[in-house]
Amino acid sequence: MAGADMPPGDIRCKKFAKILAAKADHYPYSDRYMGSVHDSPDKTGRTEREHMTGWFCGNETKGSGAYARQTSNHSSKRCYNSLMNAASLLWIAEAMDIGEPTVHRAFEAAAAAGDYRRACGAIRTIITWDMIYEQIPEHHRLTC
Repeated sequence: MAGADMPPGDIRCKKFAKILAAKADHYPYSDRYMGSVHDSPDKTGRTEREHMTGWFCGNETKGSGAYARQTSNHSSKRCYNSLMNAASLLWIAEAMDIGEPTVHRAFEAAAAAGDYRRACGAIRTIITWDMIYEQIPEHHRLTC
């Protein structure tokens, strides 16, 4: 069950950011993707953990500069599905304990996809938000 202010299958961005903040800085596939395929020049933070924690927290604000938006976003599902950084998507999957064979398939699909938009789409075809959400401990899903 989702928190009182979120639909089933979703969690507030700030709550998901707190979950991600407790994860490791580095994982094999996301590090490999950044080192051998593509590393975003726009990322914030020294590590993917810092980058993704900031990304999810920042979505609950109206942002600034190139990331300014008219309304804040509280939906981690929407945030995950709009993320355009393949290494970050892989890092989230690894941090949330998606199985290694699945992450490997997603890595290979992203590396073969070409540009970053197709790479992100290839990952999300293999690792959906629902798969990420299933890995969130129940006690985090029940509170806002």
